[in-house]
Amino acid sequence: MQLNFFERKKFQALSDFQHLSQEGATLEEVKKFLSDPDFFKCPKVNTVFKLQHSKFLDLILDFRVSFVEEMLLYQAAGFDPDGNHETWGPKIHGGVQTWVGLDNETLQTPYCDILKILQLLKLRPYQEVIDLGAAYGRMGIVMGGIYPKNPFIGFEYVKERVNEGNRLYQKFGMKNAKLIAADLGSSEFSLPLADVYFIYDFGQVEHIKKTLREIETLSQRRPIRVVVRGKWSREIIENEFSSYVLLHEGRLEKPFQIFGVRRF
Repeated sequence: MQLNFFERKKFQALSDFQHLSQEGATLEEVKKFLSDPDFFKCPKVNTVFKLQHSKFLDLILDFRVSFVEEMLLYQAAGFDPDGNHETWGPKIHGGVQTWVGLDNETLQTPYCDILKILQLLKLRPYQEVIDLGAAYGRMGIVMGGIYPKNPFIGFEYVKERVNEGNRLYQKFGMKNAKLIAADLGSSEFSLPLADVYFIYDFGQVEHIKKTLREIETLSQRRPIRVVVRGKWSREIIENEFSSYVLLHEGRLEKPFQIFGVRRF
């Protein structure tokens, strides 16, 4: 039985998202879903439900994550048949850790966690968010739907992921969201000024340290908040960056932290 639009708008159970992912929706319907915070909320806050919810949303949105990752894995395994997700990315991307072969949902942040983080940030209109190591740019999807006045830039090394994310931004008319292919660890990369930076353990440890130093410098020009999701980034900040002040400790299945950067 075909669901009507009113039924689809309820989003009360995981089965609502499952049915919608199987039966499909028109482009105009999906655009309306994207402006509804309930679309990005998971009915139950536990890891299994959040990952499944994100998988259903990817299907509804026509995100071709599995296809792209399978192509990258096929390429990497051809060079290194006995490798794993820690070796395949560097093998095909010039030594840069791009996490090829990692589970798709581990590679990305669940949509519901992204929504929660953005709500905690209480963004004012036109404040800009930059995602460092953005993968497919899920944060840009949430911002494009719920915060269309706030610019979003995601930097990602793997151009295939960048192209797929930008394809969806264009499909849904998200003019303030874009992904850019970049090597964040390169000495030639200069981090743009923004109000908020999101870091999820991209690249190598030295790349994260380089980025945190750049943000520290930029904070002298504007108050900056940094959202950290990942063990490496948090440990580096706690051990080496006294200028980063903890503002919020997120109690999700994979904890996150929001830091302010002290201006000297």
